[in-house]
Amino acid sequence: MEADGCFATLGPMPRDTNAAEAASPAAVAPRSGRPLDEAVDAAILRAATRLLIKQGYARMSIAGVAEAAGVGRPAIYRRYRDKSELVLAAIAYMRAQVAAPNSGDTRRDLVRHLEQARLKFDMTLMGTLLVEERQHPELLRRFRERMIAPRCEDVVEALARGKVRGEVRADLDAELAAHAVMGSFLQHYLAVGPPERGWAERVVATLWPAFAAEDAESAQRG
Repeated sequence: MEADGCFATLGPMPRDTNAAEAASPAAVAPRSGRPLDEAVDAAILRAATRLLIKQGYARMSIAGVAEAAGVGRPAIYRRYRDKSELVLAAIAYMRAQVAAPNSGDTRRDLVRHLEQARLKFDMTLMGTLLVEERQHPELLRRFRERMIAPRCEDVVEALARGKVRGEVRADLDAELAAHAVMGSFLQHYLAVGPPERGWAERVVATLWPAFAAEDAESAQRG
């Protein structure tokens, strides 16, 4: 499943000035040997994310990531063949840091999904990837596959669990409902800015009457 968005099209960044680095022999050397340090892994991925947002894909470099992470370039090349593989790993890393809520209450879980988006989702990165789309369309595609679509699927699964519990209408189009939930965050961010505290609860309170099974809605009103 691929999530749709309503983003403005931005112009391309300058051509990649680090292409030689990405194609260096070290970048394609086989990666093997002793186990890798997980703390170093995390430092590299966090540094790569920061520099991607700050500099854009074309300007960021393996050397810059190594310096920001406090490691040598060989430490990065032991883990990743080139810059594109590093960036894709950083995107996957960000996704892994946020566990999907599963409290046993669908309405509460929807609020938590939106609250996680409010607190954790960095739209600056999305903007960076949109800027880079003409030169590096695979990055935005992978971001959709690894960040946007899985988060939407988590909401679909929350609604499916709600159907089993009798909280959610059996005939609800869960995928469309998930787009309505998560799309509210993107719309608010683009039209107004980052949502404020209490916004997630208000969104779900507005949408819930259309999602809830009749018995569940009656019980809440009672």
